[in-house]
Amino acid sequence: MGSLPKGLFITFFIIFAIFPTNEAIAAKKNATMEVKLKNYVGNRTSVKLTATGDYETSRGEIFIKAGEEMKLNMESGKLAVYKDSIKLGTFASLKITPVKDDALLSLNGRPYHGSFLFSVAKGYIQPINHVPIEDYLKGVVPKEMPALWHPEALKAQAVAARTYATHHQSRLIDDTISYQVYGGAEGDSRTDSAIEQTAGMVLKHDGEIIEAFFSSSNGGVTELNSNVWSGGNPLAYLSIKQDAYDPKTKWMITLDKQQIDLSTKDLSKPDEWWTSVQEKDKTIVPNLKAWLKRNGFANRDIKITKVPVLSFSDKKTGGRATKGSIQLNFYVRGLVDKSGKLSEQKVELTNVPASKIRGMVGRDVMKSYLVDDLASNSSRIAIEGSGYGHGVGLSQFGAKTRAESGQTYQEILAFYYPNTAIIREYGEAPEVTEEVHTNSEASIIMKANPAHVKDKVTITYLLKEDATVSLMIKDGEGRTVATPISNQSLKKGSHTAVWKVSDVHDGPYAAAVSARDRSGNEARGTLELHLRKDTSAPMITDVETTGDYSTEKVNIAFTINEDSKLAVEIKNSKGKVVGVIAERQFRKGRQSVNWDFGNISNGMFTVLISAKDGGVNRNAVSTQFPIRKTTGIVTASELRIKERANPTAITIGMLYEDQALTILAQQGEWYKVKKGSQVGFVPTKHVKK
Repeated sequence: MGSLPKGLFITFFIIFAIFPTNEAIAAKKNATMEVKLKNYVGNRTSVKLTATGDYETSRGEIFIKAGEEMKLNMESGKLAVYKDSIKLGTFASLKITPVKDDALLSLNGRPYHGSFLFSVAKGYIQPINHVPIEDYLKGVVPKEMPALWHPEALKAQAVAARTYATHHQSRLIDDTISYQVYGGAEGDSRTDSAIEQTAGMVLKHDGEIIEAFFSSSNGGVTELNSNVWSGGNPLAYLSIKQDAYDPKTKWMITLDKQQIDLSTKDLSKPDEWWTSVQEKDKTIVPNLKAWLKRNGFANRDIKITKVPVLSFSDKKTGGRATKGSIQLNFYVRGLVDKSGKLSEQKVELTNVPASKIRGMVGRDVMKSYLVDDLASNSSRIAIEGSGYGHGVGLSQFGAKTRAESGQTYQEILAFYYPNTAIIREYGEAPEVTEEVHTNSEASIIMKANPAHVKDKVTITYLLKEDATVSLMIKDGEGRTVATPISNQSLKKGSHTAVWKVSDVHDGPYAAAVSARDRSGNEARGTLELHLRKDTSAPMITDVETTGDYSTEKVNIAFTINEDSKLAVEIKNSKGKVVGVIAERQFRKGRQSVNWDFGNISNGMFTVLISAKDGGVNRNAVSTQFPIRKTTGIVTASELRIKERANPTAITIGMLYEDQALTILAQQGEWYKVKKGSQVGFVPTKHVKK
């Protein structure tokens, strides 16, 4: 770090109050969440609306009054509004806002705070709820943690949920477990109290709001984010360590390798026995069938005969498996060989991400990646594990046990999110006006003027009476970084204190001062200041983009010359953002991120990389790259996707006449193609470019 620029000013004005002066924190504007309502509304073509107050349209017209009932129907791709069976109009989209903030709008009987934007998406009515963040939390916390649990556990969950929400505030999220489960205004007084007692409080690391992951149970050991989700750097506020307070929730999978015995059945006459035979397993097999139907066998009738392989491997330092393997043998009604007999199909996945296997067998079946024991014999597979969820960050059951043992919510959060501080991000602390005790002899007038010589900040203040004074400097997370004065007995008059800033970074700080008179009366004051020594913006160089059409991913590599918070965005030719693939802290040096363009059409795209250092310095660079995928149309009535470019290879999916696919490469008489999530090979003669 260099010396302070001579032209830099830091100005302080401190007014003291007696016991204590709480720092007034300005409320953030637009502290709202945008939530797509999917979980409880579901895929509906009709939604009933009732209101406890008046709601108006964006034109200021009253749309629905308190006590009224209306209905939205999806008709010809638009919203039709009905009242008492009378059609009032048709709209492409509809935005309504409460006239008074305390109004509630119920959708199919479930009440919600805030305003709404209704539109039609994928053939269904799609509501988006714009809701104040604290009201949003009152619909989240009781869905994520039982309201009857200990108040300190509820407060820890409230802070974690608020931190997660604030971190994602600029994005459109939904109300499912993909983000946080949100139940609208159906809250609970106990969780409401936990939210109100921690109002505005979030977790920060290095002055930035953290990604506050949490799960039900970590199985007795916390986990790193980078061990669970590939492509991310380990976060400094997450760690792997034993959690003695987690109850180590146990789970077990038992599965017969042979599900159906068809040795006595005539495979050329499946109609005689198809409906009478069923798989043994009623929990995992339905999930496996659902996966097959999503991956090449949509709307087909399937019988799974064998699951000879189901295993997990490649455990990371936290003990969680990262790889898995599975094999499925099955028949599809209507898929026959040349002789007219049912043709056995097979899917083999070897050493694929464990998340893929967990998604196949079911997340409620395989509750975590913490596999304790795996046994397999000639007839059966048995897998035992611990925990429920990814194990990163807060363990909800661990928080419950810690709270019941006497830990505060601050102590709970400090364990699960080390190297963080709880900061009031928005809202106001209780306001205390200036007052003086009648028996106080320490009436203090104090201010600080700028006086900089190289790496020093000089604070000047005036005491009107003798007092014992302490002056501490705290960083943006509330940690004391310097104590220029510690319990010094000072005479009335003018004094100075020097804070050496050579070893601290740019950013927000606070000077916290206390003065105690002879009678023991104490005055406290806090002021904010911003230190800026570094005036140079981060440098982003050597940007390279490399596309891989086999995986449909673009690797974006770059070099950053200092630790910075980076955002990487992808924009199409019209300037619309079509991908945000990084919004986090990066270490200096060579870095890279990947963008999946599987659902993106051909065209020219721009990568915009923006960086902000620990102070206020920003920089951005951009580069362009093209996407040129080749598409083809299936000409055969049925076309099997093969695992390899060989007619005898395993069939991994089916295509049908006139279906479109992406051609990734050509190998002789075979195309390497992609359809949905499947990548395989088909003969070139059955595909027209």
